[in-house]
This record gives sequence, C-alpha cells and structure tokens, in this order.
Amino acid sequence: MIVFDRAWKMLQEIDASERKKAFDAIVELLAASEDEGMLQLRDDLLTFEDDILDDSEDPIKTLLG
Repeated sequence: MIVFDRAWKMLQEIDASERKKAFDAIVELLAASEDEGMLQLRDDLLTFEDDILDDSEDPIKTLLG
C-alpha cells in the first residue's frame, strides 16, 4: 500500500498537462512486470485513474489554504 500512496503522490506533483502521459507510462511499465505486487499496483492505479488524473482543486485544501 505504501508504494501505491507514493505513486499517487508523485503523480499529483506532476503538472496536470503532463500527468496523463506519466500515468500511462507507469501503467505500461507495471503491465510488463511478472511480479504480482507490481501487477496489483497497476490494477490499483487503474482503479483510481480518474481521481489521480483529476486536476481540480481539493476542496479541503481550498478551505484550509
């Protein structure tokens, strides 16, 4: 789970215009793996793809900001 959190955070730090390209590259690399953990990470990332690629402002950050 730590790897998933780190991957998500890394993708969130990438500019929204480049995030989809980075996401697709990561998913492609993970898909080529034979490691069950990496394949599970790929599946998890794909499950949350819309949330990861969402570039709208986090409402909690807006309120606290």
